[in-house]
Amino acid sequence: MSPIIRFKVKPLTAVQRGRKARRREDQNSEPSKTKVNVQLLDDLQRMINTQMHGIIGVLEMVRKNDLASDQSDMIHLAQDSAENLLLEVDQLLASDPHFASAAPLDITSNPIAYVKMMLVDPDADNRSRIEKKLQQRVVRIDSFALPKDALTALDQAAVSGDPYRIVLLDQNIQGIDGETLGMAISSSPLYRDALIVLISDQHHRSDATRLTNAGFSAWLPKPASDTTLLNTLNMLCTCIAKKDAPRFVCAGVRQTTHANAGNAEALAIFSDARILAVDDNPMNLQVVKQMLVRFGCRVDTASSGQQALQMAHEHHYDLVLMDCQMPQMDGYQTTALLRAMESADNHTLIIGWSAGGKHNVRDTCLAIGMDDFIAKPIRLKTLHELLIRWLPTGINNTTATMQQDDELDATLEMFGEDFAELAHLFLNDSPKRLTLLNTAIGERDATVTARLAHVLCGSTASIGATALAALCRDLEIQAKNNELDDALLRLNAIELEYARIDEKLHHMLHAAAPTEPSGLRDPH
Repeated sequence: MSPIIRFKVKPLTAVQRGRKARRREDQNSEPSKTKVNVQLLDDLQRMINTQMHGIIGVLEMVRKNDLASDQSDMIHLAQDSAENLLLEVDQLLASDPHFASAAPLDITSNPIAYVKMMLVDPDADNRSRIEKKLQQRVVRIDSFALPKDALTALDQAAVSGDPYRIVLLDQNIQGIDGETLGMAISSSPLYRDALIVLISDQHHRSDATRLTNAGFSAWLPKPASDTTLLNTLNMLCTCIAKKDAPRFVCAGVRQTTHANAGNAEALAIFSDARILAVDDNPMNLQVVKQMLVRFGCRVDTASSGQQALQMAHEHHYDLVLMDCQMPQMDGYQTTALLRAMESADNHTLIIGWSAGGKHNVRDTCLAIGMDDFIAKPIRLKTLHELLIRWLPTGINNTTATMQQDDELDATLEMFGEDFAELAHLFLNDSPKRLTLLNTAIGERDATVTARLAHVLCGSTASIGATALAALCRDLEIQAKNNELDDALLRLNAIELEYARIDEKLHHMLHAAAPTEPSGLRDPH
């Protein structure tokens, strides 16, 4: 038998008992303090985002007025400042260990990690700086000084099955400019999945549309700040991860100017569309209502989930724009109740509307039963694209109400005598591509449709047919998302606009043809 070891418990002193009690109290209170701090920061972020998005939206509407150039510049400066403040608030809160760890990490935490990128820049110092910055974010980055080396690497990567997903091009590349190199890369079927980013100090606002139509995914001013570079790449990589077609990013300048501000609004009029906008912030409601009215929509507003439910019960809405974060009943709960009210053949389009913040809000919206998501602050162009996507009746109106704007005359002035050769090439090739496009859509081949639409978009942009290029670009985006249900309607709009361009080009060529003296004409 083992011997019994006897021991005596020594009682704690009063001082020791007090110290132990205080330690236990501190340990128990720490989680609650952390929870309170996280909630406080979350509420603070939501409050700042809500107010700033309203301000940015108001500035967006003010820009549509007839302003002097200095007034327009001030509006742009104010918008940039507001957006930079939002970014800095997000980054500041993300740096707090409690706030950053309050939610599970998702793709938005570091979407550029392990994405394979290429940088082409003749400046060794600049290459080194960008490489170092991206490597800190675990990006797989290769850099080249010469375009021939870059093209060789692109070929090898594509053949190996590990292609470059993003290509950063400096404008001042030896032997060829970055824009020309980017157009060549984007038009090659081998690299069609690569997103092209141009870094240049030689472009201004009016070039944004042309770069979009040429196949670029982003334009960055030179020198691009680290924040601008990383924010742009984060957005593009998030689109890659979610298999979304990226929207063109024009950092540092605005895509829409007074010269084309009305064009975005005139692309489609949805006069029969009745829309319900739901948000607890009056400024956001007023801004989005004015934007929707510009597109001809009939708009009702609701300031709470309960009010939205009541209005949806009394009226039929073609689309509901639903704010995700609202007190008492948020957008997710409201959507769930709206879906429960629906019958099998009565589906209401519900679009989530939120700042997004640090959470993967878009995925949550889709999982809860919403049809799509749009981030705050809303831009007119982004809102227009969303309406085109979900209200197909607007596509027929696209051609009927589109402003007859193009840059054919500017292209003629730029190319001079060479314009005729360019125009004839365009007129000879385009009908063949339209025929092939019609066949691909009929066979529901999204890959071929996207490729043909991309090529047609590039050629129409080169000739100066900007409205036609925009239509082709929209079709390309839909095809890349494998959404071909309304592709024939889009093709009809493309063909009608091409007919107008065809007629105008023939008129321009006839007017520019030299008139030979009768005595010098060749009798044969």
